[in-house]
Amino acid sequence: DFIFNYMNVNKVKLQVFSYNKRAIASYEKCGFSVEGNLKEELFRFGSYHDIHIMGLLRKDWENEKA
Repeated sequence: DFIFNYMNVNKVKLQVFSYNKRAIASYEKCGFSVEGNLKEELFRFGSYHDIHIMGLLRKDWENEKA
């Protein structure tokens, strides 16, 4: 609410590790959607993992509130 109403931001972006399913589900509940992927960007737990780029536009956030 603060970022859209008081800071006049049109879009909020974040990056999340593809194996972090709980975080992804939480962000999706807030209205974020995956906009892109960085393939095999992170080496962890003995293998490469993608990083999801997620975003939320003001208009989508406003529609979710309604």
